[in-house]
Amino acid sequence: MFRTRLTELFGMRHPIIVGGMMWHSKAAFVAACARAGAMAFLTPKSHDSAEAFEDDLARCVDLAEGAPFGVNFSISRFRSNEINETCLAIAQRHGVTRFETAGSHPGDMIDRIHDGGGVLIHKSTQLRHAVKAAASGVDAVTIVGMEAGGHPGINPHPGHVILAQALKEIEVPIALGGGLGTGRQVLGVLAQGAEAAVVVSRFLASAEIDAHPNYKARMVAAGMDDTVAVLQSIKDTWRVLNNDTARRVQEMERELGLTARHADFGDLVSGRHGRDWAYVKGDVDRGLVSMSSAIAHADSEEGAGEVVASLVREMEDAWQRLAGLRLPEASVQTPKAG
Repeated sequence: MFRTRLTELFGMRHPIIVGGMMWHSKAAFVAACARAGAMAFLTPKSHDSAEAFEDDLARCVDLAEGAPFGVNFSISRFRSNEINETCLAIAQRHGVTRFETAGSHPGDMIDRIHDGGGVLIHKSTQLRHAVKAAASGVDAVTIVGMEAGGHPGINPHPGHVILAQALKEIEVPIALGGGLGTGRQVLGVLAQGAEAAVVVSRFLASAEIDAHPNYKARMVAAGMDDTVAVLQSIKDTWRVLNNDTARRVQEMERELGLTARHADFGDLVSGRHGRDWAYVKGDVDRGLVSMSSAIAHADSEEGAGEVVASLVREMEDAWQRLAGLRLPEASVQTPKAG
């Protein structure tokens, strides 16, 4: 229904990008999004080894049935990025040409991806980082604001505020993410000048996500006020479910004040801690669980393809509503001079 530079760049039918979802972006889920016409990305760091990633990648190729999907590389300031180097080579060997990076600047990965015939979209949480990435040669950028789930950086602005300025300074296509969970919002993103919307939390209760039933039930039950930002004191902001672990981390931040360091929080802020307890064992109060306020729109456990179809229907309805608001040209009266 809508063609943009980003739908053309990635070969997706709809201007909907499902950004890399740590621990969740595996073959069954990514392929379901791809078949439905959205662009989704496998995440190597969701796998325990490069070999496990390669097996899952091969499975995704089969399940996607020819629909395009990509691979996401999270580039961390606090954790090892070694698996990224190995898995980029694996992805290229399997013919993957669509990539997403998030976190620190992608550096020489830009040339390596382009040399392999690929395209790259880089996610930034601050305007200056997006400008730098675009100047460095990435094919597109994603802008996320302070309302985004996961790691929205230390930027104090909502995404739409950053986007308005980014459109003045960046020529490559821009996707906008953060708190987006309805087709009406997706259409609004396009109206503001972005060329795709990044939708993530809306998919957290998807049937293809391999997580404990307790986790899925908690996602369905969550409302827009059930998120909280932690770790702002160490400039590693993380928007998560407001659970026992999040409240404990907030308490520690108050106690430690300006002396707080990442290591002070130990396993509480480990992604694997959240995976093992919340996602695998179903104790959703243990671990930091990434999500934005868009979780309020995940009203039931359904297939990822059904979520995409719902978003598209909502976009179409919103488009028709806007068309109905427009006055016929003949009825527009031009004020008389004098």
